[in-house]
Amino acid sequence: MQIGKKVVCHQLICLLVGLLPVMFANSASAQYLNGIPVLLYHHVSENNSDLPHLTVTPAEFARQMDMLKKAGFETISPEKFVAYMRQEPVKLPDKPILITFDDGYEDNYLYAFPILKQYDFRAVIFVPGVNIDKNKRLSSAQIREMSVYGIVFGGHSVTHSDLTALSGQELQYEVKAVKKDLRQVTAKTSELFSYPYGYFNLRTWEVIAAADYQAAFTVLPGLNTPDRDNIYLLRRIPIYSTTDFNGLFRLLDTNQVKTKLLEYSPEYDG
Repeated sequence: MQIGKKVVCHQLICLLVGLLPVMFANSASAQYLNGIPVLLYHHVSENNSDLPHLTVTPAEFARQMDMLKKAGFETISPEKFVAYMRQEPVKLPDKPILITFDDGYEDNYLYAFPILKQYDFRAVIFVPGVNIDKNKRLSSAQIREMSVYGIVFGGHSVTHSDLTALSGQELQYEVKAVKKDLRQVTAKTSELFSYPYGYFNLRTWEVIAAADYQAAFTVLPGLNTPDRDNIYLLRRIPIYSTTDFNGLFRLLDTNQVKTKLLEYSPEYDG
């Protein structure tokens, strides 16, 4: 009888030891019950003549990054973010966050990149294939330098078209060919996608999933949680020149539910 008890105790100990890595890995995400925020930027520049609504000055961008850093936010890799969304064991910081940029403007390299490095932050930049090496857009050399540092590049279609208006080979081309464009520059496989203009439908969702992207980002507002959100319909919080970042920061710092963040997502036009 005593031997049986020892066997049972030994089995329980083994079970607990086996569970400890999983329990520890998810402890940080358990603290972030309302989900992980993903911020969306476009321009970071002193010149706001082209798209003033979508332009944040370098000084303001640095102020925002400083607020996040001092509050203990840490940027996480897309791999960890995807694992969290798939409810896989993953070790996260207490305040995880993703920072993203759309369209691949050159000012992302000239102004945003040095600030990100200053605060030891990483980011994801979604680039349309046709924008690479174009005027006022990221060059291949700039993309490679940022990629080596740890900036991840994702697909944003080939021509920045409204994918919901396409079908068949046209849609397949926009979704798949941008993977090749980015691989030629970075020598890495792009596993993330951002819907141009934030437009999506069931057809685009299916094509992106079939193209082996691990995740796709919309401009639906709020925080991302595995039990509420789909990996191909991920939420982001656009940051505009008119965004009350102080107010938004208070919601992020207390990890408010996504319904509290709706006011920070006016009509998206990028």
